[in-house]
Amino acid sequence: MASIKTALANSALFNKLTDEELDKIASLSRQEVYPEGTLLFSEGTMATDLYIVGAGQVAVEMKLAVYAGLVQKATVEIILEGDTFGWSAVLGSLIYSLSARALEPVRVITIDGDRLHSMLDENPDMGYRVMTGLVEVVSSRVGSIKKTLLV
Repeated sequence: MASIKTALANSALFNKLTDEELDKIASLSRQEVYPEGTLLFSEGTMATDLYIVGAGQVAVEMKLAVYAGLVQKATVEIILEGDTFGWSAVLGSLIYSLSARALEPVRVITIDGDRLHSMLDENPDMGYRVMTGLVEVVSSRVGSIKKTLLV
């Protein structure tokens, strides 16, 4: 649990939380390891979990309509150690808007999105601090995706 808590404390999403609050989030979390090439989730599937990369790299992919009738997958960002992805599960969205694939063997912290969402609803101060961190993450990610797609 200590390594999970450390990963949470070092993430932009949870770095504003107290030690006690980090323990609460850690209780909803588990470590998972995936080999290179594993699809962690697909665009359009049920959004159940939030992820933090503990080690390795994850590609965030999206389907792009190149022209009518031709859709291709494009990598829009590489998620590195300490970065968060899969945040649709926390926002109350039912569907992942992107896909995530392990580019190499990865270790991730996986957090149950429904339980985290409920915890943040029950603790508005903690929820505010986490959502402030989430806004920073999303804003940075959108900027990065725009740069990737416009180049």
